[in-house]
Amino acid sequence: MKTTKEPPAISGGDLVLQEIWRIKDELSAARGHDVHRLFAEARKREKRSGHPLANLPIQRRKV
Repeated sequence: MKTTKEPPAISGGDLVLQEIWRIKDELSAARGHDVHRLFAEARKREKRSGHPLANLPIQRRKV
């Protein structure tokens, strides 16, 4: 039987937020907690799918 570490209890019992954090931690651990690797894999998935994951305009700061 597999045992899993439970996320810390959140005041107010927000189960949705607990699940999001659990998934985030799982995805991060699977990639060695390397943000560059996480985004490189996301770009590969985006390219394979042919659909942009995010289409945000570049906003330049006025100097």
